[in-house]
Amino acid sequence: MEISLIIRTSPENARRLVLAHRFIQAATEQGHTIRQCFFQSEGVLTASQSERLAEWQQIADDTKAEMLLCSQAVEEYAIDPEAPFQIGGLGALVEAAVKSDRLVSFV
Repeated sequence: MEISLIIRTSPENARRLVLAHRFIQAATEQGHTIRQCFFQSEGVLTASQSERLAEWQQIADDTKAEMLLCSQAVEEYAIDPEAPFQIGGLGALVEAAVKSDRLVSFV
């Protein structure tokens, strides 16, 4: 099964991000593929948190999933993303949702 995620939670809500990490780990251990992690709203702030960056870099390396930041939120929060994060619009999220078997949201 191919899964995409929407992450809207702020990095300060570490519990939700840990839940997202565990979900990704469990899904991949069961043979599922993570297609995309789309960070939206306050979720884009994850890309500017150095202590969280390494975790998401590792997830991107392990899963080969796209790590996209909502372009509007990037502009709003004035973020200059580093790899593995890229900037994408809602069209990329819609495409991932259509091509994925499941879309899971962490808010």
